[in-house]
Amino acid sequence: MTVTIREIARRAGVSRGTVDRVLNGRPGVKPNVRDRILEIANELHYVPNLAAKALAYQKKPIVFGIVMPPKDIQFFEFIRSGIGAAAEELKDLGVRLDYRYVDNERPDEGAAAIRELVEAGASGILFSVMDDELIRASIDFAAERGVPVVTFNSDVEGSKRLCFVGQDLRKSGLVAAGLMNRVLREEAKVVIVTGSLKFHAHRSRVEGFRQGLAEGGSRLEAVAVIEGFDRYADTFERLDRVLAEHPDLAGIYMATGDVAACVDAIKRHGREGRIRVVCNDLLPAAEQGLRERIIDFTIVQNPERQGYLSLRILFDHVFSGKQPEAEHHFTETHIYIPESL
Repeated sequence: MTVTIREIARRAGVSRGTVDRVLNGRPGVKPNVRDRILEIANELHYVPNLAAKALAYQKKPIVFGIVMPPKDIQFFEFIRSGIGAAAEELKDLGVRLDYRYVDNERPDEGAAAIRELVEAGASGILFSVMDDELIRASIDFAAERGVPVVTFNSDVEGSKRLCFVGQDLRKSGLVAAGLMNRVLREEAKVVIVTGSLKFHAHRSRVEGFRQGLAEGGSRLEAVAVIEGFDRYADTFERLDRVLAEHPDLAGIYMATGDVAACVDAIKRHGREGRIRVVCNDLLPAAEQGLRERIIDFTIVQNPERQGYLSLRILFDHVFSGKQPEAEHHFTETHIYIPESL
């Protein structure tokens, strides 16, 4: 027997309009009521009329907001490519994207972008900026108004986000520590470079690296943690200063940040081949650094997959009420060496 919205409404003790809002991902329903309706729909194995919904959304598109750092951060081009591939598949179902680029040092901008998208009637939001109380409160604000938020690449733990899609970031740091332990003698100085410790992704990699050094019985000394905010000038200036202060520096872990700045700083000090470098991702600067054998290893995470999967999960949740299969959807953690190219 076909399960109808009327039957779900009767069992939930609400109006058909309320059920319709929940099943179509529209705001204006209390979270406890929304959860009860979705639970009943799942119990009854409710199957929406996808053809009718697609026709309705062609007339009134589903708008997904995407909040991410500035366009000039090259890494996010790969994530946008993945999002674009998913959007191309869904365009005939009425999906439209509203990108918001915010300062990755200003949590207030990220928080404001979420609230603006909710007020503008977005059906869902993809979010990848920093982990901050303002951000957490804004994600909760969206969730409480029936606007699901999927975090990607960098999580916001403790919030009411739907799920996270990205690399297992602590594991990435642990892997980096394992690699550094294998290429350096027991007593050596290393420096950690990251974008901003206000980002869950950046912080988790640093914590994983420190944990890996400790658990591996390493006597490597992390003499500094540099925040370069993913900008060439800031990263180069800070690394240049550390290299001058520590002529015996033996290793650099680029947890996140501008790899070109790292390579250029090493060249400026004539330390090619004398400093072991572990970085993340296979952007052009990292590939060139591998070819020049200035970089020893890079750990990749498939950003295109992160973008693609994030949008598909959000769409399936809004369009058909499908719940994510897990709270964390991890992409791979692979190691590249110069010979991998």
